[in-house]
Amino acid sequence: MSQIKVLVVDDSIFMRKVITDILVSDPAITVVGQASDGLEALERIQQLHPDVVTLDIMMPKLSGISTLERIIAGHHPPAVLMVSAYTKEDAEVTLNCLAMGAVDFVLKPSESAASELDKVAAELLAKVKVAAGVAAGHPAGSIPRHNKRYAVAVIGASTGGPVALEQLLPMLPKDLPYPVLVAQHLPAQFVHTLTERLARQCQLPVRMATDGDVISPGAIYFAPGGADTEVVQTATGEKIAVVKPSNNILTPSVDKLMISVAKAYGKATVGVILTGMGIDGLAGMRAIKHAEGDTIVQDEQSSVVYGMGRAVAEQGLADALVPLAQIAERIH
Repeated sequence: MSQIKVLVVDDSIFMRKVITDILVSDPAITVVGQASDGLEALERIQQLHPDVVTLDIMMPKLSGISTLERIIAGHHPPAVLMVSAYTKEDAEVTLNCLAMGAVDFVLKPSESAASELDKVAAELLAKVKVAAGVAAGHPAGSIPRHNKRYAVAVIGASTGGPVALEQLLPMLPKDLPYPVLVAQHLPAQFVHTLTERLARQCQLPVRMATDGDVISPGAIYFAPGGADTEVVQTATGEKIAVVKPSNNILTPSVDKLMISVAKAYGKATVGVILTGMGIDGLAGMRAIKHAEGDTIVQDEQSSVVYGMGRAVAEQGLADALVPLAQIAERIH
């Protein structure tokens, strides 16, 4: 198998070295070049034809988002992985980049976070490999209608999820008679920014769940980043959110949220797995099936990464494989 060719773009010499050192530690990856700004990056792409570009957001001469726009407009563009700082401004720009066509993002390593470099390295290597395999074009299909009444929808997503959620959730009607719970693998600041964006786009109120929240119908609740969220039923029948901090790389956990929702709501649950890499959500969808709820998986053609969905489908746990554009119709 040929090596994955990567171009590293960052205005910081230190950051270019850190990212390059991480990438060349994997024999499946070769760094074909570096660029210190967006204009140089565009020239290097034409010369080197990389499979993946790691792209800094804040750069001189041409910003990351402007560079991305020009990359995507090119002929046979490489996959782009944004490298973002952990700030509100960068989170907003990063989500815009994902909406424009960047495959995913990683948080920028820092000199003061040397103890976490192994975690950063593992995430960067995994996401570069996923990005290298992403194909363009997501054709849609068709699905049957259903007549089942749900009491809750629980959604899990990872790579490609923010863009998928910005398409799916605004399609849900304002009179939806049940709550929607979402676990999207993102750091805390990015979940916060995503919920703010969706609150401006959705017909339903969108909020971040907090510990002790009563889960009410007609609202969308996001599990916070850096924590796992579960739902428990009280003696009076109320459904309460329980939020606990977590250091797991796959946080918030889709499995933990789905398993708890299946226990609290039983067969009136509909579970949805969207685009994402890994198998988080497999145990959760199994729990929903055991509770006699319904399970829906975003189909391969409309997924950025068909990893979480594939794991569920291959275990025979998906009631339906559904194009992203039709999931909202399927669950309400």
